Amino acid sequence: MCDTLSLAVRDTFGALKAELSRRTLRARFRSCAEAILATVLAICVSRYLGLTETWWAVICAFSLTGLALKVALDMGVQQIAGTFGGTIIGLMLSPVASSSAVIFVLSMAGLSAAGLYLATKRSMGYMWILSTALAIFVVTTAHANPNVELHGVASSLWLNASIGTLVYLGVALAGSAAALLCRRYEPGAPESGPVMAHALTGGELGRVPHAMIGAIALSALAYLAWRYPLDGFPQAMTTALVVLMVPVDAQGIWSPYRVVQRMCHRLLGCGLGCVVVLAVLPLTAGSLTYSLIAVCVLVWLACYVRFGHSDVSYLGTQFGAVVILTFVHDSVWLSDSVTVAYHRLVGIVAGNVALALVLLLVTVGSTLRFGRRAQ
Repeated sequence: MCDTLSLAVRDTFGALKAELSRRTLRARFRSCAEAILATVLAICVSRYLGLTETWWAVICAFSLTGLALKVALDMGVQQIAGTFGGTIIGLMLSPVASSSAVIFVLSMAGLSAAGLYLATKRSMGYMWILSTALAIFVVTTAHANPNVELHGVASSLWLNASIGTLVYLGVALAGSAAALLCRRYEPGAPESGPVMAHALTGGELGRVPHAMIGAIALSALAYLAWRYPLDGFPQAMTTALVVLMVPVDAQGIWSPYRVVQRMCHRLLGCGLGCVVVLAVLPLTAGSLTYSLIAVCVLVWLACYVRFGHSDVSYLGTQFGAVVILTFVHDSVWLSDSVTVAYHRLVGIVAGNVALALVLLLVTVGSTLRFGRRAQ
């Protein structure tokens, strides 16, 4: 486990260093500009319509950045469907799950196991994992804030998912059309990132153990969320689930290295995001204009890393998520409050710690089992 962690950290910083070049900056300038335009438009449209949960519109637009139109359209449809399905499941399950601690824990474990198994076995994996994550988010949010009006939250999430998706598709389509008119579009091979060696050490797991690890981690977090209904625990629950959503091959084999790598990226990205946000907040001074400028600059930086090699791209995704959730809140346009970022970081740390402990136990158990077989 320590060797895998060391390899993941080394590969991450190696890939980040390799991304810093003028050539890469020029190649990604247009994509990063489209990402900024899409996120700002998502904020404006959501607020113009008077919706709450504005952050979800921006997250949905941000999650599609850098994708080709065809891929973005497919992911956008899954994004909208996953938002709708997940919130519906969460609404139906919330009254039942809140009846007792045992039912709450079993509900979270069952949701996570089913979601992970479906996401890795079926097509449209993004929809399945998003549905599961939002269902868990709704249930845990209802428990942490009993007075929240869940139907209003759900409807706002549906509309904002549509807004974020459609805004990005519109911006990407306009960008492609403008490039064609200017005769700058060259349909060549996509940019290749730095080559990193992945000496995958340790064993590999199939789909069922993969789902079971998620269920065990979510069970432990669910019990803590029941006993200590803090605002950060909904994020902790979704963290343990989303980190496990890593690609499997055609035979359903899943590498623990990729999970450890995503844990590192999530912690490093969110930690760096919080440090940068804390440094930028005094400069915004509560100004809407300065806050909007900060969002544009920081989202551009996040997308620059996000569009890079797989050994560093998820770090950029998490950095951007912290920026968005810090400045774009539920019922206000832009805010300079860092409370949301604190809650997110606390939840992410809790989720990663729980998942790391479960992975460690599984690794030790697998080692002992294979050792006995060898004897």
